[in-house]
Amino acid sequence: MPQERLGNDEFLSALASLLLSTSSSGHGSVFLTQKPMPSSDVSQPSSQVLIRATNGASSAKPKAKPTSKVSKPQQGSTKQKIKLATVVETAHLDNFYTKYADVCKKGMEGLRKRDKKRAKEKAKAAKKKKGTTAN
Repeated sequence: MPQERLGNDEFLSALASLLLSTSSSGHGSVFLTQKPMPSSDVSQPSSQVLIRATNGASSAKPKAKPTSKVSKPQQGSTKQKIKLATVVETAHLDNFYTKYADVCKKGMEGLRKRDKKRAKEKAKAAKKKKGTTAN
């Protein structure tokens, strides 16, 4: 079953809402991919680019682990998979990429900055521990 492709402007607005919903939930991922569309004539270069975005949610049901304890069902763990796609003509790529970059930048504004201090402390402690065991 082929994926429905949106128009370029529809794709950008849907991508903006996907990025906004992911950043407002506090966690999650958005995967962006692009590739040239295969042309029917092998000697001709591709004149279109396929651009996709997905939230990476799995549509498959998780397998239950056999346990002796009765487990409670996890609430809110099922997230609907969102898949977006559009095709851009190479003649319009520069204009599209300008808008695409703006949407991606705006979507990344809500991201938290990584806590590098904690990682540095762990690395320093591991190095110190390794140095004392070698003696």
